[in-house]
Formats: sequence, C-alpha cells, structure tokens
Amino acid sequence: MAESAVRTVIGSVGNLAVHETKFLCGVTVEVAFLKDELMRLQAYLKDADNKWRSGNARVAILVTQIRTAAYEAQNVIESADYMEKRRRLKKGFMGAVSRYACLPSDLANLHKIGVEIQRVRRKLSEIFQSADHLRIDLDNTVVVSGQVEDEFPQVWGLRHQNYEDDVVVVGFMDEYKEITDKLVHEGQILSVVSIVAMGGAGKTTLARKVYTSSRVKQHFNTVAWVTVSQKFNGADLLKEIMKQIIEEKDELIDQMQEYEVGKKINGFLLERRYLVVLDDVWEEDTWDQLNRTIKAFPDTNNGSKVLLTTRKEKVANHIEMPTHVHVLKELDQAKSWELFSSKAIPTYRRSVIGDVSELEQLGRLLARKCDGLPLALAVLGGYLSKNLNLEAWSETLSCWPSTRNTQLMHNILARSYKDMTDHYLRSCFLYLASFPEDFRIDVSVLIALWIAEDFIPQAPKHEQEETARKYVAELAQRSLLQVTRRSMAHGWIEQIGVHDILRDWCVEEARQDGFLDVIDKISGQVGVALTDMMISYRSSYQDYSGQNLQATPNLRALIGFQLPSISLPKLRFLRVLHIQNSRLRDFSSAIAGCIHLRCLRLISCEDVTLPSSIGKLLYLQTIDMTDTHSLVPKSMWDIPSLRHVYLCDGFSPPSSVQQQKELRTFRLKDSLARSKFCNLDMVRFLGQMTELTTLSLVILPNMLAEMMNIFANMPRLVDVELYKLSAFDKFPESHQFPQNIRSLCLYANAFKQDPMPALENLQCLVVLKLEGYSGRIMSCSARGFPRLQNLELFSFSYTEEWTIEVTTMPKLSHLILEGFHKMRKLPEGLLQIPSLNHLELEDVPLISVGHDSTSKELQKKGCEVTLIK
Repeated sequence: MAESAVRTVIGSVGNLAVHETKFLCGVTVEVAFLKDELMRLQAYLKDADNKWRSGNARVAILVTQIRTAAYEAQNVIESADYMEKRRRLKKGFMGAVSRYACLPSDLANLHKIGVEIQRVRRKLSEIFQSADHLRIDLDNTVVVSGQVEDEFPQVWGLRHQNYEDDVVVVGFMDEYKEITDKLVHEGQILSVVSIVAMGGAGKTTLARKVYTSSRVKQHFNTVAWVTVSQKFNGADLLKEIMKQIIEEKDELIDQMQEYEVGKKINGFLLERRYLVVLDDVWEEDTWDQLNRTIKAFPDTNNGSKVLLTTRKEKVANHIEMPTHVHVLKELDQAKSWELFSSKAIPTYRRSVIGDVSELEQLGRLLARKCDGLPLALAVLGGYLSKNLNLEAWSETLSCWPSTRNTQLMHNILARSYKDMTDHYLRSCFLYLASFPEDFRIDVSVLIALWIAEDFIPQAPKHEQEETARKYVAELAQRSLLQVTRRSMAHGWIEQIGVHDILRDWCVEEARQDGFLDVIDKISGQVGVALTDMMISYRSSYQDYSGQNLQATPNLRALIGFQLPSISLPKLRFLRVLHIQNSRLRDFSSAIAGCIHLRCLRLISCEDVTLPSSIGKLLYLQTIDMTDTHSLVPKSMWDIPSLRHVYLCDGFSPPSSVQQQKELRTFRLKDSLARSKFCNLDMVRFLGQMTELTTLSLVILPNMLAEMMNIFANMPRLVDVELYKLSAFDKFPESHQFPQNIRSLCLYANAFKQDPMPALENLQCLVVLKLEGYSGRIMSCSARGFPRLQNLELFSFSYTEEWTIEVTTMPKLSHLILEGFHKMRKLPEGLLQIPSLNHLELEDVPLISVGHDSTSKELQKKGCEVTLIK
C-alpha cells in the first residue's frame, strides 16, 4: 500500500497551483526535484512489497518510511500551494501588493517550506541507500503519472445486467417460496420464522428477497427491518423500527426514552398486521431485550410475524412463541455451479469467450471446492470473471487451499485482492473497513471520501465522480460488496453493504498494512500490526465511549460513529473528517488549522458551530451538515473548490458571492425556519451556481416562477427536488425546465393544471415523482415521456380519469399510485406499455385488484400488481 501512497502524491503534485506561479520560483524548482525522486522511489516498491509480506522485518520498516516520506512530501508541497492560493484570493490594496511583491510574512513562510523540502529530500536519500543495502530490485515497469487513460479496458460495472440481478437468490428459490408461505399463510397468532446458517451462506440475501417480495408487501400493512449484529442496543433498535413505521421526525424519536418508544410502537401496531425482520441475531435474549420495558410487539391474532436470521440454532429456538426454524443447507453441485457461473461467466460475455467449454469444465471443479458456500462461490466467481483464460483458472485450481469455511473465504479474498493491479482500487476496497458492521453505505458519501483521499485518479475526459462509480461497479462485479439500492434515474449503484466476513478481512488487512485503525468500545483497537513501526494514517472510531480520541499528529482521516461526547484533537494534516450521530466538543478550535481538509461531514451531530475561519480551508470539496443544526458562515462561499454542499437550517444566502464554478450538488433540507430559505436572496444566490447537476430545496410561496427562470442558466442540471410548493394554478411549461433533467421530484400543496402535457416533452426524463395535483382529468399523449422508467404520483385526491394514448411511456417499468381517492378504474392505456412490470397501488379505495379489468390483464401479462391498504 506504500506504492499507492506514492502514486497518490505524484498524481496530486501535477494538479497544484504551485507550478503556475513565478512568485514561488525557488520553491517550484525544489518541488520538481522532489517529484522526480518520488517517481524514482515508486519503482522500488513492488519488490519491497513482496519482501515485506514474506516477513522481512527490515523491509517492513523501509516500507513504512517510504509511506511516511511520501505523505510528508505531499504535506509540504501543499503548504506551498496553499500560500499561492491565499495570495490569489487577497483583495484590496494588500492583495494588489502581494500579487507583485513578496510580503515579509510570505518570505518567512517560504523559508520554512524550503527547509522542510530539504528535510524530506534528505530522508528520501536515506531510503534509497537502505533499499540498495537490502537489495531491493528496481522495477522496470512504467511509472504512472497519476492519470488514467480515457478508455477503461475492463468491463466496468454491471451495466449489462438488470436492477433485479442484485437481489436474485440463486439456488434458493425453493427456500424463498417456503419461507414466504410460512409468513403469509401459516397461523394468525404472532409467530417467528428463523433462517439459520453459517456466515456467508446467504441468510440475509434470502431474507431481503422475501422482505421485498410483492406477496409480503401486499399481506402486511407494516414492515420494518433492523440489523442486530454482535454489538446491539435494544433501545436503539426500537428507535430504528419506530423511524421506519411511524411518521415522526427522527430527531424527536432520538430524544425519547426506551419505554416511550416501545409504548408508541405497541399502540401503532395494535391496529395492523406487521412483519419485523431481525437480521444477524447473535444473542439468545435479543427478543427479551426489545420487550424488556414494555411489550413493544403485540399479538393481535391477525397473522403478524417476525423473521429472524442467525448463525446459532439455539438463538432461533429461544424465543417463547411459535417458531419455525429453517436451517439453510449448503448448495448442491448443480446450484453451486449455477451461482458460480452467473458470476464468473456472465451471459453477456459468453459470446466473446473462445474456449468457454474448457472454462466451464474447470469452473465446475472450482465450484465444488467452495463446499456449497454462496459467498465463497460469488467472490471466487467475481475474481475469475476478471481473468477469463484457461491459464488463470488452472493455476487457481492447482494451488487450491485445503482449509474450509472462514479460512477458505480469507484465502479467496486475499487472491481477489492481490489480483487488483490498480493500487487505487485496493485502497478503495480497504476503505470499506472504516464503516461499522452491517452499515448501509451511501455511495455518494463513499466517493467523496475516496476523492478527498486522492484514491481516484484524474482521467482526461471523465470527472472523478464518474471514475469512482466505475470503481464501485468493479468491486460489485467482483462480489466484494453487496448492492442494496440502485439509482433509477442513472442506473448506477446508490447504496451498498459489506458482508461481515469481507469486512473482517478488510479490517485485518488494513491494520496490518498500516492503512487504517478501527477502534470500538468493546474490542478496543482491532487487529495486530505486523510491526510496531507500522503507523496508521487513518482512524475509524465506532461506538467508542472514550472522552478523547488518541490520534497520531499526521493523521489524514478521522472517521467516527456513535461517539457520546468527544473532544476533537488538533490535526494539522487532516484531509477527511467524517463524524456521524455524535456529540462534539471544541470543534471550532480544532478545525481552524486543518488547511488540507477536503471532506467535512458532520451528520446528525450536536454542539457544532462552524467558525468563520472555515473560509480558509481552500481545498475543501465536500461539506455535509445533514441533520446537524449550525449557522453557516458566509466565508464558506469564499472556498473556490467546493463541489458538494449539504446543509440543514441556519443558512442564509450571502448578499454577494463569487461564481461557484466547481459546485455540483446543493441540498438544503427542510426545517421549521423555512421563511429564511427560498426567498429572493436565495434565488439570486442559486443563480450563481451555473455548474450544478443536483439541486434539492424547499420552495416558499410565490417563488416557483423565480426558480424556473434561473434554470435556464443551469445546463448541467439533471436531478431536481423541490419541496413544499404552495398552491398554484399554472404549471410551468416544458421549456422552463432543464432540458437534460433525468430525475424530477415536485412536492406541492396543490396545483390545478394537468402537469403531463408539459412534462411529457422532457426527452431525458427517467424518474418523475409528483405530489399534489388537484385536477379531475389527467392525460398523456402519444410519444410522450420517451425515456421515463419510474413514475410515482402521490395525493392526486381529486383525479377521476387518466387517459394514456398508445406509444406513451414506452420504457416505463415501475408505477406507484398513492392517494387517488376518486379514481374508479385504471387507465386501459397501461396495457399498451410493454415494459411495465411493477404497479403499486396504495390508498386507492375505489379500485380492487382482481376486479379491475386493467389490473387483471396486467397480471396476465406478468406485471406484478400490489395493493397496499
């Protein structure tokens, strides 16, 4: 991983402003020398890495020194670059002086930087001498410049597969049907169905498939899913269930006592048939813990159920209620081959493989070696899909380990990891260890962290976010992560999970490599370092109860979850600060000197005040204050590198701001202080964001027309969410919307004009969500909505008739109708949509599935029709 560190530094040096200035001429020459020496050093690293992993302690020390020197080089180079950026931003008389002459303070800082560069170069010279002494060979491969080619030779992503491929239960269809039948048809008293199997056997995947099935959705009025894991808190699990089933603000639920939460859940469920899924249960008393203060889950004799997954059969049998235990068996040879081949030789690639029959013979032998373990089959298949040649498959078979179960998985994972020739991709994979067990990771968050760490190389014709999404798709194709949600509008992966076994391996490898430390309240520091000399530059604190975070001064990333009350240390070289669901102390003083910071995420945190000095963080790309209440200083908009901004309340637009040429995302969450949000100042402010691709905010009365006017200056806008629109008579015309828009969500109190004639002309629209139409008739004309795939309509309380002409919405696959109180029959035009495969009706009282002629015909054509009352 030291090679990754050096590559990162070399790649980032070329992008710094220090190369463009005459003001720093002496330092610029020194920087050039430093970069050359780093490139020379990189050539040693492959041989050094191999010797280190074979157990050579002296080489391990050298690898640590290499990584340290590379990061120190980046720090000093960026210090020079930071000076130049500050100089350019100075205004007034002193700004004019500094642009043509060196101020005394500048000269002093330049001297310090020069001295530091010389120190790093001396350290590099010592490293070269040590490498020669240890007989580390110079690798003759071409040194990468930090950029990637425009074309990606690998088959990136899962673009050839359907959305449903992420949740297909290969080999378990009989079990899927049996468990679904038990939940839907067996008995009226409250009972539990348990899925029992070892880790990696597919318990969660099977349970998720059952949970999301149309039969389950239609049968149960209320459903909730919580992941329990080894370290759980009963009160927190109850709060998570309440957030899923009761419409209440999350912050109010978080402040409630356990008894109060249990009582509310009980009262809510008394009138409903419900399903609660408890995933990954380890302790026998888990159910007792959930009901210790009050019986939260009542038995109303209406067929409510609990679905539980666990590795221990005694856990499944401990609950004192009628229980059906389903022990998940290992896959037989036929099913093992079915799963393995779906990963290793996907259908869309068979036509380009010349020796597919020979690969199949080897593949069947390899599939048997996995002992019917789905996770092993998927990961091995994903690894071999990147090496579709007989030599690689034969070599894998010949050196197959004789160990089983967990060790078997570790050997497969190590092979897949070492197969990643892209060291950036390796770093991205190990970064998954920084998230807690069973955590659902938003890909947009993950990508921001990767980019802040310089793990995503520059590509000539691709933005870094695009390259990062290809990295996510690559890891998914290797089955090294679980896809839990995709974007309907863009097709890319939106949310992921990591299997426990994979995460444990990542944690161990990251620690041994000096890449990342994981610390929690129970086990303390996870993993054992290969050598005491190995220093980690990243720390992830997970549910940690200490008062102070112990961190090395050179820490580059500090990540924390569920920290009760933490005082942040001052970390000068920090690049990533990601804190979630925590209480912070001394934040303002700690953050002021973090001039290298790229990513600042404070999500659902307390006691946070953003200081005005945040405007000095000139490298900051992402600031995320979702559900964190703090005033936002106007100086934040002096940061020229901002790309993604997520704010809560406390934000007032500045009267004047420089044009934000880098800003791509701006989200402003709803709050009680909406009067401060979308006024005329806000509209003028947003008018400067000409490069936005994503916009989400609350609109106040009479502001819609002004908002529509500024869209003309946002040609890149593709995702728009506008909330709390007031009642209005005239719907905007199609030319007023961004013409490249792919996802549009409009939530209004009421609008009287039929929205379809305007919206159906948006040629790129893929996802449309509308709320609040109060008209009686709605119509879609021929050839409208040419790319629409997902349509969701809410609170159309007065709509009685909807006509759909032939050739409308030819690609529509998902349709949700909710709150159509006066519609008596579904439009017959739905039958002319060839791709419609999912129709969900909720609170549509005058339409009964099975009696409505259109719904009958849709079901005959294979469309899944779900009625939710």
